[in-house]
Amino acid sequence: MKNQIRFGCRIFLAANEPFQRIVEWAQFCEKHGFDSVLIDDHLLYGTEAAAAPEPFTTLATIAAGTRRIRVGIAVTDLVRRHPAIIAQTLATLSNQYPKRLFLGLGTGDPMNQSPFGLPTQQRYSRLREGLGIIRQLWNSSIDKPQTFKGRFYTLNNAYLQAGQDKQPVPPIYLAAFGPRMLRLTGEAADGWIPHCHTPTTYKMDLDIIRASAIQAKRGFDTFSPAYYTLSSISTNRREADRNVLGPARYFLALIPEALKKIDPGANHPGRIWEKIPYPKDQRETIRKIAIDIPESDAYNTVIHGTPDECIEQIENYRKAGCNEFMLTFVPKGGLWASANLLSQIRLFSNEVLSRY
Repeated sequence: MKNQIRFGCRIFLAANEPFQRIVEWAQFCEKHGFDSVLIDDHLLYGTEAAAAPEPFTTLATIAAGTRRIRVGIAVTDLVRRHPAIIAQTLATLSNQYPKRLFLGLGTGDPMNQSPFGLPTQQRYSRLREGLGIIRQLWNSSIDKPQTFKGRFYTLNNAYLQAGQDKQPVPPIYLAAFGPRMLRLTGEAADGWIPHCHTPTTYKMDLDIIRASAIQAKRGFDTFSPAYYTLSSISTNRREADRNVLGPARYFLALIPEALKKIDPGANHPGRIWEKIPYPKDQRETIRKIAIDIPESDAYNTVIHGTPDECIEQIENYRKAGCNEFMLTFVPKGGLWASANLLSQIRLFSNEVLSRY
């Protein structure tokens, strides 16, 4: 199984941790053989337990503090960030850290848009148009200015001057779940970074992406199908179950379309929290919905258990077409706790990464 797939680790800060902690975590992942680390782009989380530092400056700090590991954002959106700024930022970072960056894009989360007066409508159309703008600007120069007039963005003889040492631009992964996003992923992205899938539903959606790529006359050999998922590894299966169950249910509650796809009979009231004005109340509403999600649905979408069980689950996703796993390790006490987190990463490295 050597070198057939890649493994990344999502890293983040709890509210009571110093900023340097996230760099140390990235260094630990690099030392233990992970291929990448990824960070969120949130303005807020709706919980006092979390910290939400600005992601691109954080990304630069992580890249400076490591040597080989790939670094990326999973994911940002084009509601909060203009595509020209994203294009310039990633071009600059790619010049400094060649072939080490990747960019995740999605339509965004209303919890991180509505409180700041940002539009939550037409997010797909904005993403589709903005993705093209990023590509155009990465291909621009003073001798090759770009002009474009769209619904959301306009370029008038625009070009980037991010630096003399123009390096290959980073791959773009889309966090796609709905049919339009899946088709766009096949048409225009370099990779796919979904979550809340079973191997069966993962393959179904990847087949849609592949068909879209073929229709767009794009090659699929270099495309990177990834899976962004929760994980808890332990020599004690029950401990891993306890760690991951609550967050896995929460993720499925957050995406009712995912729950219905993997379990058509499951009950879910829909995105009722999006009409609630306060982020903390939104989070509490999602948590209450999550309590009623069947355990089996939650467990079937994550990588958890003993090392051998984790390998078996990884292989099931690999057979479905996944070649890159981006893991959020869940320690005792929940996502923002720190107990046994590094020991989990070490165990995964020793017993799972060593097999690939």
